[in-house]
Amino acid sequence: MTPGPEERSPVAELLSDRNFRRYWIAQILVFGTNGTLRFTFVWLIVTLTDWPSAEGLLGIALGVPALVLALPAGAWSDRMDRRKFILVWVGISTILLATWAAIVAADAATPRLTGVAAALLGTALVMMQPNLNAIVPKLVPRERLMNAAALQNGGAQAANFLGLGFGGGAIALFGNEGGFALLAIVMGFAFFLLWGITIPPDPPSTTERQRLRTDVMEGLRYGLGSEPRRSLLIATLVLGSSFSVMQIAMPRVVEEDFGKGSIAAGLLLGTFGIGMLASSAVVARRKDMRHGLNVGLFIGIGLGMGQFLLSLAPNYWVAILVMIGWGINAGIAIASHRTLLQQRTDDAMMGRVMGIMTLGFSGGLPFGALAQTVLAPALGPVLTMRVVGLATMAITIPLLLLRPSIRNA
Repeated sequence: MTPGPEERSPVAELLSDRNFRRYWIAQILVFGTNGTLRFTFVWLIVTLTDWPSAEGLLGIALGVPALVLALPAGAWSDRMDRRKFILVWVGISTILLATWAAIVAADAATPRLTGVAAALLGTALVMMQPNLNAIVPKLVPRERLMNAAALQNGGAQAANFLGLGFGGGAIALFGNEGGFALLAIVMGFAFFLLWGITIPPDPPSTTERQRLRTDVMEGLRYGLGSEPRRSLLIATLVLGSSFSVMQIAMPRVVEEDFGKGSIAAGLLLGTFGIGMLASSAVVARRKDMRHGLNVGLFIGIGLGMGQFLLSLAPNYWVAILVMIGWGINAGIAIASHRTLLQQRTDDAMMGRVMGIMTLGFSGGLPFGALAQTVLAPALGPVLTMRVVGLATMAITIPLLLLRPSIRNA
């Protein structure tokens, strides 16, 4: 017997919509490319130089564009046709990736040139991220926002980390240039998918268009002006900074402490995505959840605890188990975080608030990279992760778990 509409799975309902389905696959590819780039660039710089601070400085180059451009990108996305805006930047990213793959293949890559390439690609990717997130409420009914957020986040983050395995395999088989060439192909396919979607237009504005700087400041006042938006957005900066330390440190830990190569490093980071995909799939099928409590528990405690436990892993296989568990925690945490934030945001401000969120997640990379650059030479990558994990919990527990406006939301 065919189930009635009231019995239909939220996941099946969302994925049966052509627009959402094409968008969902495309954003998986885009966010997967963004995350995998951190691995491919770090692995490239490790092969180019033995300087222990090089990975941290490269992370700064990748993340600085988010600090500078995430807020304007969010404001621009609220002003422009969202489909055209995303297509332009996905196309630019594809061209940059293909060009850089050719430069690496020609053995012309140097540490300094690698930093420039990282900054350019970081710029292109951050320009599209607020818009990608802001599109979701335009494509789904409000009662399906939690399910769509879980699907979006689970798919994107799973690709983010599982793509590391593919990137590591491409590097092992075809060299560093193979990893970048693979990402160029992936981004080109995302462009094809996004070309075929239709995004409902925003309602016509009744106010005169302001200067971009005014729009940005208005978005900051709105996003940070009241709870729970303020704490949720501040938390993104802590999340981005803390998690970046692990992403930058683990390739060297795998190579030097565990004695394994690029495929093993990619697979280790990819297991985080397996855990995240599993828990996101469960959340996507739920009708409702206590999002504030989830944020308090799974971000307030779980984020820093995962990094702390990973730093205690005695070998590669224990590290994999920790990463899977950490990913399960993150799938619940980020789905509730995204849902709660978007539920508390007006449509007209969605791009700007998503820009602030992008500033936190991606703009946290330079802060994490700076911590890695300063601490790793003295403490080593493992102890650096341990210290950062403890420091993260010291910030997020009072910010999220102990704050009634979050816990009771």
